[in-house]
Amino acid sequence: MIEIKKILVSTDFSKGSEAAYPVAQKVASKFGSKIDFIHVIPTLKYLNESLKKVGAPLDMDKDIYPKIMEESEHLCAKAMSSYISDRNKGQYFVKIDRKPSEAIVQHAINNNYDMIIMGARGKHGTSMLRGGTTEKVIRGSKIPVFSVDAKVNESSIDNILMPTDTSPLSLAAFPLTVGLADTYNATITLLHVIELYGSISEEIPRQPEKGELLSIYEVVMERLNNFLADAGKDQIKIQRTGKDYEDQVVITDGDESRTIPLHTIIEKGISAHYEIEHYAQNYADLVIMATHGHSGFAHLILGSTAEKVAQYVSKPVITMRPDKKLFKN
Repeated sequence: MIEIKKILVSTDFSKGSEAAYPVAQKVASKFGSKIDFIHVIPTLKYLNESLKKVGAPLDMDKDIYPKIMEESEHLCAKAMSSYISDRNKGQYFVKIDRKPSEAIVQHAINNNYDMIIMGARGKHGTSMLRGGTTEKVIRGSKIPVFSVDAKVNESSIDNILMPTDTSPLSLAAFPLTVGLADTYNATITLLHVIELYGSISEEIPRQPEKGELLSIYEVVMERLNNFLADAGKDQIKIQRTGKDYEDQVVITDGDESRTIPLHTIIEKGISAHYEIEHYAQNYADLVIMATHGHSGFAHLILGSTAEKVAQYVSKPVITMRPDKKLFKN
């Protein structure tokens, strides 16, 4: 289905960061992952320069940073010991960098992680639902970023929302969505928004006997099946139930199989991100979406809209950047 072998948990040891620890353990328990922790100490350039100018008997590199690193390593070890099981426990890393978000993203790239899990807001809380570091990691990461808050627990995720513009790139989030729905025993809801000023789905031929919404729904199912076949996801199948908009995902694991309820919603709205936010706030417990949709259509739900959803939805969000080389445009 999908593999999540390595998880990187970013922490600044705040209450907001701690929300990510049990989530990482839950995911790791399902996929047999190793969990590493990373803490980035921001460089205090101006303080360092000021100390030198006034001739203070302290040196940041020799006197301050080593002590901060030692304390940070202690806190990492303590957090892992408290929240992460021995079978999933990996390493911890403490770095010093001027830009923590870039250090986190680069560490994830260099060490082949499959997912970054971090608190929606860390120590430096803002009025935004996702803090500056989290937002920048979401924007820069090439692997899925799961940003969580304290509301997530073992039984809090019942409905996972996956927006789609019907393009293969947007559907690339589906295997991960299935994997997390299986982890949390949740339902999957696909949401496609027909925007007032045009969407990819305006290219879909309408069948007069079925009407606009049902025509789009049928094509979403067809494109989803085609994506799964082209991507070689043989363990995941869509089983039609005969009831429109209500289907099932069948996961085959050796001789065993299990099903996940799959709902599809086709909505009309002025803007995709507003409709996604509205549905997520009222009905979803987790949002999973690709960060780039079909190229050349600036108004699509993916790309900048994914950033808006991630920033303003007060629910856990997973963003992922599909590999465009996998798809024919």
